[in-house]
Parts: sequence; C-alpha cells; structure tokens
Amino acid sequence: MADTRQRGAPSSFSQNEAADIIREATARALAGKDVERALTREDLLAMAREMGVSEAAVESVISARAGRDKAQRRMRRAYMGLASHATSYTIVIGGLTLIDLFSGPSWWVQYPAIGWGMGLAFHAMGTLMAAFNHADRPR
Repeated sequence: MADTRQRGAPSSFSQNEAADIIREATARALAGKDVERALTREDLLAMAREMGVSEAAVESVISARAGRDKAQRRMRRAYMGLASHATSYTIVIGGLTLIDLFSGPSWWVQYPAIGWGMGLAFHAMGTLMAAFNHADRPR
C-alpha cells in the first residue's frame, strides 16, 4: 500500500505562521460559502474555544481593535479639518489678492494672509504633532 502522507510538510509552526495559516484557512472556508456574512462575536468566541484561546484574550483584542479604529477615525477627521482649513485659506486669500490687485495702488492683502497663515500653521503643527504621537504609541 502506498504512503499517502505529505512529505516535507513541517510538523511545527511559529506563532506567526500558525496565525497566518488559520487566517488563510478561515478566509478560504468563508469564501466557499454562497452567502457573504460577517462573523459574530459568538462565532469568534467559538473558534477561540476550539483553539484553546481564552474568552478574555479574545475580548481584550476586540477592545484594543475598537480603540485603534476610534483613534484612526479621529486622525482622519483631523486631517480632513486641516485640508478644509487650507482650502478655505487658499480660496479666500486668492480672492482677496484679486480684490487688492484691482482696488488701488496700496497693498493690504499681506496682513490677512500673514494673520490667517499663522493660524493655519498652528493648526497644521497641532495636527501633525498629534499624528506623530499617534504613530509612536505601542499597538
């Protein structure tokens, strides 16, 4: 009788390899189903129990992911706020520059441009410093 066991397949795996294998196997198993559905918390807990992972560990990871997602949404809003501020600055100062060009010989547009530009610079500094602090946080 022929030996049907796979030759050369490893008999032990690192934690990263095991996680990758489980992730890929789960994706393949779910891809084969006709109905696309999200896994529920109970599905995750059942899978974890089968693998010997505690419920507390799963809950801890779910909580940590929720915190990361919230922080990412907050940073995205901060970047959008900065982009909106810069867009407003560009449009308004551009319009004031056109008015200044056609209104007479004296230049005054630099004063609102400098004042608002300083505010925009502080906004950018605050947003970028928050982004750097966010990037330095342990995950």
